Amino acid sequence: MINQPAPPPGQQNLFGAAPSLPYSHGKRTVYGLLWAAWTAVLTIAGFAGLFGGQVVGGLFALVLAALAGRYDYRIWTWRARRLLFLIIW
Repeated sequence: MINQPAPPPGQQNLFGAAPSLPYSHGKRTVYGLLWAAWTAVLTIAGFAGLFGGQVVGGLFALVLAALAGRYDYRIWTWRARRLLFLIIW
């Protein structure tokens, strides 16, 4: 059985069962991997910008990487209320 997060106190239904998950395991995996890729790309771009002389751009990319990593962590720990799909061509 896959570990599922415990519901907060007072969030159980009449029979004591946990409420249904907000999204499926497959969606969580796809979105988690997508946001992990964004985190990696932004981290690499941030350090490349810093070492390439673009200090402001590099710091901005590292801040965005931190935010993307935080959201990715929330996806993997079932704490994201909704999943955001972000892809740029």
